[in-house]
Parts: sequence; C-alpha cells; structure tokens
Amino acid sequence: MKALLKKVSFVMVMLLPCALLTAQVKIENLPDAPGKLMRKHNTVSFLNSLKILPVAKAFSLANTADKVMDIVCQSPHLNPPVGYNAKVFVAASHLELKEKEPALEVICYLRYLTKDSRYTEIKESLDGADLYLYINDFALFHQMGNYWEDCSKTKFPLFFEEPALTDSTNDYIEFQYKGDPVRIVMAGSKPLFVPLTRKEFVQFLVAREQYRIKNEESSIADIEKNKKQTQETLAKPASYLTDDVKKALADGITTSDKQIMQTREEIKDIREQINRYQQYLSTMTTAEAAAPTRLDYNKKDDGVAMGGIGQLVPIGRKEGKLLVKLNPSFYNHSAGAPVAQMIVLYYGWPKVGFAQAPDFLQQAIMDIFNNMDYHQLKESMK
Repeated sequence: MKALLKKVSFVMVMLLPCALLTAQVKIENLPDAPGKLMRKHNTVSFLNSLKILPVAKAFSLANTADKVMDIVCQSPHLNPPVGYNAKVFVAASHLELKEKEPALEVICYLRYLTKDSRYTEIKESLDGADLYLYINDFALFHQMGNYWEDCSKTKFPLFFEEPALTDSTNDYIEFQYKGDPVRIVMAGSKPLFVPLTRKEFVQFLVAREQYRIKNEESSIADIEKNKKQTQETLAKPASYLTDDVKKALADGITTSDKQIMQTREEIKDIREQINRYQQYLSTMTTAEAAAPTRLDYNKKDDGVAMGGIGQLVPIGRKEGKLLVKLNPSFYNHSAGAPVAQMIVLYYGWPKVGFAQAPDFLQQAIMDIFNNMDYHQLKESMK
C-alpha cells in the first residue's frame, strides 16, 4: 500500500508542472500579421493524372477551373491576405469525374495566423473559413426539398419545391439551402429548373404507393417466417416448454395472425389509392397533364400528410408550392460544348452564428463571396 501511494505521489508530482504549463498556454489570433496566398497550378496535369477524362474534356474543365482560381485570387482580401494564410486549389474525386457532367471543386481556405505562447514563431491555425466553388455541382440537389427521400427509394427522377430566390442578377441566382446562402452561376440561357407536370406528379404518387405495398408484403413475409419458427418450436418436445411458455408462444402466433390480417387490409387500402391515382391519370386532358404542379399543403387528402391529388391547386392558379425539377436539357452535351456549365458557390466555417457577429476572417470570406466578379465567373465557362 505504501509503495502504491509513493507511485501515485510521484505521478502527481510529475504531472503537476505539465498541468501548470498547459494552464499557462495562450493562443491568440493575429489580425494584423502578414499572410501568404498559395495557389495551385498545373490543373491540367492534375486531371490527366487521374486518367478518367478524355484529354479534350480535361483541358476544357481545367481551363475554367484556372480562370475561377484567377477570379478568386483577384479579391482585395487576398492581395495580400492579412491576419490569415489563404490557399486556393482544386479537388475532385474519381466518382465526380466519371459523371456525364464532370464536377470539379475550387476551394479557398483561409486559416488564422496565431501566436502560441509555447513558440516564438507565428503559426497557422487548423480552423478557419472556407469558400467552395463547385463546377457542375448537380449533386447539390440530391437532398433538396421534402420529396428527395421518396424519390430515392422509388427510383423516381428527383423533384422538389421551387427554391425561393433571395437574390438574382443576370449573372447568378441565390437562394437559401439548409439555412445557408447558395449562389449559382450558369452558362447559356436555358433555365436550370422547369416545372414538374401534373402527370409526372401523379405518376410519382403511384410509384410511392407501390413502394409501400412492397414494404408491407416484405413485412408479412417476415411475420410469417417468425410464426413458422414458433410453430416448429411448439411441435418439438422440450423440457423448457412449460405451460406458461407454450401459452406465450401460442399468444404470439395469434398476434402474428392479427398483424398479417391488418397488414393485408392496409395493402388493400393502398391498392385502392393506386386505383384512384390511375383513374385520375386516365381522365387527364392533354393540357392538364402538361400543366405545372402546384400543391396547397393546407388541404387534407384522405390521410396523405404531404403530397396528394387532393392538394393539387386548380390549373392556372398561382397559390401553393410550385414543384420543379432540374431541366433535363440544361446541360449541353453536344460536341464542342464546354465541360463546365454551372458553378455553385457557398461558404462554411466551424463556428455557429457567424452572420450575427463574424470575426475578421469570417467577414473576409463573406466579403469574397459577396463581392466576387460574377460576370467573369459566367464568362469563364465559355
């Protein structure tokens, strides 16, 4: 026991100076310290090294990316950076480059310059603020709106509520996405979003109900499997099968039968709902089938919480939520067309509440985002 106490005392004596030293460590940002701007070059070599894109496509995409980096580096906040280091570079994954519309990311990292009491030289922090410029970032919309999960499950083409534009010019559009501002610069004159037709919406409702039937039938199969296993257990003589256990197992079989019956009734109701939708499809006029889908979520539709034919706004009316999808003809796939045809911009940082009280680095990234030469960005895709 004495030996143990001596060891504990020794460890405490050794750790005490470390604890005191840690308590005295002071790290502070240096908003007036001169920083460095580091910019990645040789984008063509980077893309060619991945050996995914044809040479012509790699060159076209790299050309736009280099122009985008030029535009970012024109910001007064980077000439020179003060109080932080700035790094501008490109990044891409093999998956993104295998798409029909290859995606490439231009990133602007800003990192605090700090003074650490343990060292004499100025250090670069690990945290900071970032600006992201995604070329051809169609993946942004994969979880857009309230229907993306059902679209994903049913393999139905994605659609969503029309985003409310918070800013718009001839060079970009802006809307809020999950609480953050997003700006999109588009090449060409084709709209990015087009209305979802009423016919497409009702087809989605059919697909959604069919998916429900598939899940319910799978549930019945699982219940029947468990029921069969219980019946086989009851049929085997075993010492642990007391009267109480047998009764519990028999009750479980009865419960399974009730669940199966109830689920089959639910499937019957779903089939009736599908028939209702299909009947509606069959009676649609050509004009009605092609009309934009608008929904009034304040209306009830036979227990459907969100999205049902009972919530459809009469044709020609403008109230409710307009449902849209990505324009299938937005991206120009013709020979000779530039690879880069859309740039999505947004910023991020680890601290919450930046917009109310941004520090100097967060303010810098906001200023770069807001004061970017968006016309040059648009021209960069030609």
